[in-house]
Amino acid sequence: MSIKELNKEKLDDFFQYLKIHLSENGQKGITLFQPLSKHQSALSDEWKAKFEDGMNKKNEEIGWRKIWVAINEENKIVGHIDIRPQNQLNAEHRVLLGMGVDSSFRNLKIGQTLLEFIIDYCTNNSKISWIDLQVLTDNIPAIRLYKKMNFEQLSITKDMFRIDNISYDYTSMTLNVEN
Repeated sequence: MSIKELNKEKLDDFFQYLKIHLSENGQKGITLFQPLSKHQSALSDEWKAKFEDGMNKKNEEIGWRKIWVAINEENKIVGHIDIRPQNQLNAEHRVLLGMGVDSSFRNLKIGQTLLEFIIDYCTNNSKISWIDLQVLTDNIPAIRLYKKMNFEQLSITKDMFRIDNISYDYTSMTLNVEN
């Protein structure tokens, strides 16, 4: 498996992967990994635009996003990780993390490998001091992985989402990557 920065040539493959990934949210015993109901778990044009617009911007520009994909031996995207800025004044030293792994390739340490990669990338970027993330509190496997990678739990927002008449809490975590 290799990790490569997403480029325009792979963008359609990425959107196909993301479409399948989102369609699995809360399905067939898979824990919700996005705060979306089953019928909302689709790749919208708005989401596509956020990814595409963000990756076309330089890191200093508002709305930038860097995306990397995990590619297996068959040249298939099996996971992704991305960072983007906190959209807060004077918070340029912090990034928000997003990631996912194809359900057929979970428990193969792909998520851990992606996190190791992004932590190394951020540690070696003098402009980034903190990696922040939010995760549904019920997503125990993800929280376990983040804790293993030394992310610190900051807070739990009770009843953050109500999806299909079920209340979900939201956990905020962070990792300091300053040298």
